[in-house]
Amino acid sequence: MALENNKTRVVLMGSLGVAVECLEWLLSLPTIEVIGVVCSRASKSTWRQVMQDTDMQDIAPLLGIPMLTLEDLLTMNADIGLSVRFHEILQTRHLERFELGVVNLHGAPLPEMRGSMCDTAAIIENRTEYGTSLHWMNTRVDAGDLLAVHRFPISDQDTVFDLFMKCSTYGLTLIKQHFMDIIEGKLVGQSQQAILELTGASSRTYVKQEVMKNKEITTEMSQKQLWNRVRAFQFPGHEPAYLNTPNGRITLNIQPQ
Repeated sequence: MALENNKTRVVLMGSLGVAVECLEWLLSLPTIEVIGVVCSRASKSTWRQVMQDTDMQDIAPLLGIPMLTLEDLLTMNADIGLSVRFHEILQTRHLERFELGVVNLHGAPLPEMRGSMCDTAAIIENRTEYGTSLHWMNTRVDAGDLLAVHRFPISDQDTVFDLFMKCSTYGLTLIKQHFMDIIEGKLVGQSQQAILELTGASSRTYVKQEVMKNKEITTEMSQKQLWNRVRAFQFPGHEPAYLNTPNGRITLNIQPQ
């Protein structure tokens, strides 16, 4: 599995600041060799500019780590991949280049919530608990065997950005706690379907286009529904929830107390 120097060859995938933090942690481990990172080459999104989120494409070259594309993976052999809030789903031809597989950090609790904008959906649905998960990646959306999950309560004051940031913090902790055990085969994962059958829980895959339909507020909503909708779409650099009127659109934000 490893090179002659007994180091495990890792490819890290991710662009956000949490992925940069993960890279810095991996580089501190004596038994790990990061042989490349796959990240976006586009300009930072608005929220990342507003929040001054660190960008992988800026940091990796400074640390001497090659920046790769998904196509580059097809000519490489690595021991394991680690996807940290990465924006693309790998295909079979990419996954098979990793001897162990690819571990993905998903910003929602599995197996209940798969797909995109799960944090927004959790607030709209008035859930009281959220979480972040580590799982083996396959070609289906967030459906690989579950490795670990951290759950935490949702407060009435949490916005979707709060949940997003908590998932990044807790997710990085999950990686630090379990990644070496995954490499050493001490943590192998459990079928999500088996977990659903055991617990009686249900699973849903959320699609961005469907979740976004909830951004419009109507006057028929209760105060609780209104509060949830506004905080579900309060994210720096993004249009907030809105109310359409004959005279124009009114946007709504929560003011910090």
